[in-house]
Amino acid sequence: MKSASQRFLSAAIASLLALSVMPAHAADPEISSFYVTTRDGTRLAVDVALPGDRTPDAKLPALIELTRYWRASEDPATGDPHPSLDVWDRAFLSHGYAVVQVDVRGSGASFGTRTAEYSPQEVRDGWDIVEWIVKQSWSDGKVGAYGTSYTGTTAELLTATGHPAIKAVSPGWSDFDTWRSPARPYGLYAAEFIETWSGFVGMLDRNDPATGGAVKRVDADVDGKLRAAAVKQHAGNPDVGAAVGGVDFRDQQLPGSELTFADICSLYWKKQIEASGVPMLVFASWLDAGTAEGALWRFANFSNPQWILLQATSHGGGAHASPYIVGDQVLPPVMSIDEQIAMRVEFFDHFIKGVDNGAERRSHVRYFNLGEERFLESSGWPPPGVKIQRMYARAGGLLSATPPPGDEGADRYEVDFGVSTGSNNRWMTQMGQPVLGLDNRGAMDARMLTYTSAALDADMQITGTPVVRLELSSTHTDGAIFVYLEDVGPDGRSRYLTEGGLRLLHRRVMDDPGFEAFGPVHSFAGKDAQPLVPGETATIEFRLNPISARIERGHRVRIAIAGADDAIFSRVPATGTPTMTLERNAEHASYIELPIVTIPDD
Repeated sequence: MKSASQRFLSAAIASLLALSVMPAHAADPEISSFYVTTRDGTRLAVDVALPGDRTPDAKLPALIELTRYWRASEDPATGDPHPSLDVWDRAFLSHGYAVVQVDVRGSGASFGTRTAEYSPQEVRDGWDIVEWIVKQSWSDGKVGAYGTSYTGTTAELLTATGHPAIKAVSPGWSDFDTWRSPARPYGLYAAEFIETWSGFVGMLDRNDPATGGAVKRVDADVDGKLRAAAVKQHAGNPDVGAAVGGVDFRDQQLPGSELTFADICSLYWKKQIEASGVPMLVFASWLDAGTAEGALWRFANFSNPQWILLQATSHGGGAHASPYIVGDQVLPPVMSIDEQIAMRVEFFDHFIKGVDNGAERRSHVRYFNLGEERFLESSGWPPPGVKIQRMYARAGGLLSATPPPGDEGADRYEVDFGVSTGSNNRWMTQMGQPVLGLDNRGAMDARMLTYTSAALDADMQITGTPVVRLELSSTHTDGAIFVYLEDVGPDGRSRYLTEGGLRLLHRRVMDDPGFEAFGPVHSFAGKDAQPLVPGETATIEFRLNPISARIERGHRVRIAIAGADDAIFSRVPATGTPTMTLERNAEHASYIELPIVTIPDD
């Protein structure tokens, strides 16, 4: 197994090398680097790329990418810049946009110290960048924003500034609520991802030569002294791993900061984002952390015009991830990168340039249907005709639509802390890894508590957010619970479809969360913490991540229940091995609610 430092280095190098992937272009862009000073006096490093074939008096709209991962890099020995524009950037340039890339405060070659990721100050800096852009001689006064992952989130949050020049944004594979995805999903510490990411950004903030490069200086910084001064200020940045691992509750202040997770998410800015009225084209994946749920939450709760593409890909849309097709080999994405680019260009052309190309008439939700392996469309979410079907845990490991009789009993399960979703799971794909190995879960299923239906007598279409209700007791006051939804073929091969989970301490369900979540919501607040009473049955309710999948006739539906995912989450409890008892009788029925769409007759 790689050491932590090796993982950090691999992640950093992979990220930086990705910047150099670009198509040939007839006219190389004009790239200039500047410092832009914010209202509080902080200097942010900015690169402006203009199409190489533009005329001197041409006025252009700008697309902004506000990044945590260096806007560009250079050779640390020679100072020669590395290629900094990827295939997306080149495509936008070729369609007549200026591309503006910014090191957010406290990162890259920018000055400042970070208090948290996506801090309110970082968000407010976006206004200053837009204001600087619209004053440039090449600007036509119109601005959009785009990005993947961190930069996808900053694209959305830019709208919260309310700057009137912002006409459209396209958040890609972004995290709508960083507590729920990717920092502490289910109230659990996603240690493997966070500590890997923390090491990666720490290297970048230090301008560590182990990355194989150096953050690019601005043009005026010939001797590198300005960059050195900026990097020195980054020494005050918090250790992300220590900060995230140091809080157990969403309302708890992050170490060294006055901020909580509630202050650094899109919901915090809901009023301002809605007031902007800025339309959004959102990309996400069913199998990429919680990005699909975040996209659907935004769609349901924010009034901004929105169009969503829900794929079955890795983080960033670079590889296919459907467990019906993908095993242990990386396959091209569906839809292709070129098709994804075309969607964004069409969107920006309409809402920024005013091109009448029909972008606003597209279906608002386009989603990939696993199993059927094609895209479907809907004007809203959930799609019309969804009905809830309960399937109950029954004796003998059966999953049945028939409720259990009064005295059917219970099942005991001793937690196996070696159970995992593998190293290429939905959470670690956020470090740029493909999603692999979810096509045959039999070996792990044997280590979990499973309930499997009889063979289906007709195809089953699941589209939406499954919800589980478990009647559970434990020998310990705290623990974790995971539920995996799987498709079991006639050959016994089980394919992962989606998952959900909960730290049992957080089991209290909110009466009114104040937003639509398609299922029970937990506050994860300290005041709502509710330790288990050992041996006493408690009701545990939670959502699984949303999914759309068709399970064929002759296949079976399975839920697999575990108390750990060793590949990603910290162990709860830290010591001891709980034994859980799952009740499955009339008084204490345990079940999953599946959102089912009737399949029309051919």
